Amino acid sequence: MVSQMLKKLWNDDHGALIAMELLFVATILVIGIIAGLAGLRTAIVAELTELGNAILALSQGYSVSGITACCSSVEGSATTDTPGLLTPPTCTPAAPSLIDVIPCT
Repeated sequence: MVSQMLKKLWNDDHGALIAMELLFVATILVIGIIAGLAGLRTAIVAELTELGNAILALSQGYSVSGITACCSSVEGSATTDTPGLLTPPTCTPAAPSLIDVIPCT
């Protein structure tokens, strides 16, 4: 019973045209998804770099003023924080191709 059904399905070629159309549509969708994900990756990297720079720009410096009394004094204390920046992503040079693409902007 099952072998007859499998043999019938194996020999059936009525859906070949629809299968090819679905294959073309799936291929176009996959190419579109890949291009969209590449753009999404670039946007996420830029946002995370901005977030990292904002966190590094937070000032962690402080100062404590000194106290002076009639016969004694205590010096204060202070520290300053110089914020740094994250290095931008480095672009690797690519070999020239038929289509000129700038990898990082």
